[in-house]
Amino acid sequence: MPGEHEQTFATRLREVTQKDHSEAETSEFITTLMAGSRAPRDYVLLLSQYTYIYAALESEVRALSTVPELSLIFDLRLERAAHIHHDLELLLPAHGFTDIPAPLEATANYIRHIRDAAQEPARLVAHHYLRYLGDLSGGQIIRRLVGRHYGIDQEALTMWRFEGIDKHKPYKDEYRARLNDYAVTPERAEALLEEAAKGFTLNKALFRDLLTQSQLSALLSA
Repeated sequence: MPGEHEQTFATRLREVTQKDHSEAETSEFITTLMAGSRAPRDYVLLLSQYTYIYAALESEVRALSTVPELSLIFDLRLERAAHIHHDLELLLPAHGFTDIPAPLEATANYIRHIRDAAQEPARLVAHHYLRYLGDLSGGQIIRRLVGRHYGIDQEALTMWRFEGIDKHKPYKDEYRARLNDYAVTPERAEALLEEAAKGFTLNKALFRDLLTQSQLSALLSA
């Protein structure tokens, strides 16, 4: 256990990435989507890009999930890909899509980074942390606001529901404790910090591409 004044790695990670985190969550696409000033199609566009990102992440995570030092972090109950597909089966036809939109350039770049990160597991842990702890935290706000603003039924918002994880705060606390145990070497700690910063940059690029795609779609349908 850390001493009274000793900073844990998880705390350091949160503090080091705080600025990048804030910039990502205040991107125009996300803030306007959460404010209810976009269209339901925009949420479907976001979820469609997550199809590709989570498929890549979960493929790499599964390949490493039996490695002893990773197995406690890489909890397969967190997987979202099947939930995303379930939600899109309901949302795509309801909002004028005939198929899942193709990956955007930022999405393809995000996927390449995830594949590369898997070659150095500490970097993959960074992406795992960003995505799933984000889903367990801010993702719950997304679920409520998307349902409220755009009339999307909770049955089509299972992306944000975690069966078997009833109490999110204790789970997140346990996850951070495991992260502290994992990042015991300077090499792992630095790799995690560097890749987490990249992860937020990748998310900001994704939100920019989604904003452009949304604006283009609006022009074409006008």
